[in-house]
Amino acid sequence: MALWGNNDAVGSGGTVSLNYDTGVVTGTATTFGATGGPQVGDVIRFGDRSGTFFGDAAIVSIASATSCTIGSTMGLSGAAISGVEFLVTEAPQYTVLDRSFSDSSHINHEGPGYVTQHTGTATTNAGIGSTCIPLFVGHRSHLKKHIKVGDTIVNDSNNIAIVSIGTCLARTTVNSGIGSNKISVPTVPGLKKGDKFHLGGVEHSITIVGRNPAGASIVTLGSTIASGIATNQSVLFSGTDLIGLEGPLTAGIATGADVVFQRLVAGYDKVVYGISTDTSGSYHVSHQGWVGVTTYLDNQGNLRVKSEVLVAGSGINTAPDGFAQSIQYPTPQG
Repeated sequence: MALWGNNDAVGSGGTVSLNYDTGVVTGTATTFGATGGPQVGDVIRFGDRSGTFFGDAAIVSIASATSCTIGSTMGLSGAAISGVEFLVTEAPQYTVLDRSFSDSSHINHEGPGYVTQHTGTATTNAGIGSTCIPLFVGHRSHLKKHIKVGDTIVNDSNNIAIVSIGTCLARTTVNSGIGSNKISVPTVPGLKKGDKFHLGGVEHSITIVGRNPAGASIVTLGSTIASGIATNQSVLFSGTDLIGLEGPLTAGIATGADVVFQRLVAGYDKVVYGISTDTSGSYHVSHQGWVGVTTYLDNQGNLRVKSEVLVAGSGINTAPDGFAQSIQYPTPQG
């Protein structure tokens, strides 16, 4: 029994279920042991990489066309496997006992998760529906040491992505004509005297932020605008206390309340692929053979991709039924 072969597309069909206690795999319409089908020493891959994937295990014995036994469940996620699709490969057998390739979160495999980066204090209240939140942590350069675009705030047990730091968009409630120095917008939390209003490449200093009886903000500028502004037009403000959000708040934020910022990190994934053609690019290797590919998000939210050649060799069969499913790239933030 060879330690590996050159076929990443061993014929397989039907569905399988696994008894974790005994290691027995029971198939429906499977062809274990048949010519061209799964053999002892092959690696069975449970599930679908584009959907739910349970991991890899080596076949150590075959009782019939519909029954085989795996040698270890170390490479599996631990989730119940019942009536799932599968693939079979001649990838190196030792990888199923290598903890770094395991799909179990108890051993190594880890899904993306949010980690708190910073807790700030709201300088004023922000109501339900607002897409701008106030924060005081000093100047914008200091703010960026803690959080960045792509991070999230925790609001009403949800994570809302940050789309801007030091700026915020709002939509006007009424039009403002050429020569006007007043802008009417819904309340922009954190907007204050000394902040800036931007229009047509011109920066206007804000001298007063007031309210009208309807609750909208009336922003008075230190200079007049050279072009008119229509009702419901998107306008840009900048200021040290402004943070723009991708979506609206579903729970209000009170003045002085803590605002928790989190970042999506981890998302570790590692799997063996059969490479039949030399490739190039950020996510490829310039070798043929069996290759381990690792993806994860670092503590800055950046996508990292590593590859290592486990067995260099030519003639790898990868199509049409091989493991040609997408590598599980975590979603980078920012």
